Amino acid sequence: MKKIISFLLFLILFNINAFTQTDSIPADGVVVQDTVIENISKKKSHKRVSDFKIYGGVSTSKILLSNSSYESAYAAGYLLGFSYKRGRFAYWEIGVNYNNSVVSLEDVNVLEENMQIRQLEAPLSFGINLLSLTRRVLGVRVFGGVVPGYIVGIDDNPFNLGEDDFNRFQLSGRVGAGVDVFFLFLEVGYQYGFIDLLKDQDSDLSQLDLRLGFRF
Repeated sequence: MKKIISFLLFLILFNINAFTQTDSIPADGVVVQDTVIENISKKKSHKRVSDFKIYGGVSTSKILLSNSSYESAYAAGYLLGFSYKRGRFAYWEIGVNYNNSVVSLEDVNVLEENMQIRQLEAPLSFGINLLSLTRRVLGVRVFGGVVPGYIVGIDDNPFNLGEDDFNRFQLSGRVGAGVDVFFLFLEVGYQYGFIDLLKDQDSDLSQLDLRLGFRF
């Protein structure tokens, strides 16, 4: 009888000890789980942010000519586009523009006249958010980059200049600054052509632009 009672006490003590150990596991598991969740939250808080942007704007352009029978002056045009921006303090941005540049040309035989140059562009820029901590409410940015482009059309003009007179592929540099306020942004930029617009003569495009758009 004593042996049976001793055996039962052993089983009871064994089960109590096992239950105590099993019961302590979830507590440790909760601590580990909380730590994992906290680490994930920290990573998300430092994760890079991104914006999709659509915009329209106005521009003023001229052709910088040398050793040419033409003279050029600034004239007003417009542009439309969209882009994708990624980054918090330092960022990169890539997009697509429809750039309707208008330049004023004059030669000895023709009165001064505006000419439209239509390009599709794929700007790529890198910049810095000077107010990165408040960028969703208020941001100030500076940027610079390159703008590959392709001339898709030249309007009829009294200078008898057509698409065959232009280098269709273009490459420009662009620098500028922007201000973000909630879902709106405003940018001002300057673009300078590295490839001559007109074949066989120095003719770089100089363009100032002002863009207003939405980001989401």
